[in-house]
Amino acid sequence: MKIKVLDVVFGLIFASIVVFSFFYFLGNRTSGRLMLVVTTPQDEFIYPLDKDSELKFEGLEGITKVIIREGKACVVESPCANKNCINMGFLSGPGDWAACLPNDVILRVESNTKNKEFDVIAR
Repeated sequence: MKIKVLDVVFGLIFASIVVFSFFYFLGNRTSGRLMLVVTTPQDEFIYPLDKDSELKFEGLEGITKVIIREGKACVVESPCANKNCINMGFLSGPGDWAACLPNDVILRVESNTKNKEFDVIAR
């Protein structure tokens, strides 16, 4: 059996498609990282949810303390009177949020994936 030029060309095209697909899907798998975005009166901060941290943010009334543990974030201390931000509990999925409105500190979880999923569809 004789190898023809077209056999080599098609083989190279097939190998290129396989290699490209491998890197494409490998890259998409790692791009779904969850991030905690914290907005304060001074600035906006972004932290990965996969790294445990204890964070403090200066707001209008004082310091708001946030912890990140095991892929979840929550407000643990805040100078506000009603403590609704603490009662929001753990934030772990894209779209989860908590806010300390008197202190003007807002937390939200976002994903850096290219394709966004819908929470709700309204008709």
